[in-house]
Amino acid sequence: MPKATIHELRRSGVSQEDIELAKATQAAQRRNGAPVQSIAVLVGAAQPRQHHSPNPPADLTDRALRRRGAYDQAALLLDQQALRESSPERAARAREAALAAKELSASNQLEFDFFGGGNVSIAFQYQDAVTERLRNSGQSLAKQHQALAVLWQITRYLGWQNYECTKTAADLCEISQIKPSHMADTLKLLEEVGAIQRVKRGRTKIITVTPEGAFRGNVHNHAQAVERYKLDVIEGGKSDQTPE
Repeated sequence: MPKATIHELRRSGVSQEDIELAKATQAAQRRNGAPVQSIAVLVGAAQPRQHHSPNPPADLTDRALRRRGAYDQAALLLDQQALRESSPERAARAREAALAAKELSASNQLEFDFFGGGNVSIAFQYQDAVTERLRNSGQSLAKQHQALAVLWQITRYLGWQNYECTKTAADLCEISQIKPSHMADTLKLLEEVGAIQRVKRGRTKIITVTPEGAFRGNVHNHAQAVERYKLDVIEGGKSDQTPE
């Protein structure tokens, strides 16, 4: 099926604003090294192309098991499970088990260091919840894709063992090549669906993400980061926030 042109999308009722948002999302996908979706897919005018293969690619678990070894893979799964646990006691036990698995591992670093290097761990439940809430927000598909692209940039720049994004809204505009007015709308949408929370610090609004959803740092300090977030943002930050 031939690709739909911009002119055809406009004739079908797609707004120019959604087309511009889709273009910005494509640019963000290219910068992040992600597969670039067509404008028609991003605005909901076409379905993503389905790739059928008799030998589907192995998931992260299988690849990591082959490349990193069983103990490293066990530690990875335990760290991820610790982030998903609702019980602090079970989360602590999972983190202890992850540490034991890491100590048992004798594998060498190959290419990427999942546990070090400042990588961010993102909980699957957080991803699923945000995606579902955006889907139910009533916003266009293009705005939903834009919001997710910005959210992944926010989580990429989380502070070490912190819940604050090290980038301001203006920084994110420059990084993502998004107009300030569109960024303001996107951040407001992300806040409305509970993906982020903004806290007033002086004349600047700091973007925060709950460590229960995304965290960069030593997993043994995760519980403390969650508690700090609850005290500083949920309880203490409310009085500091400026209404939109």
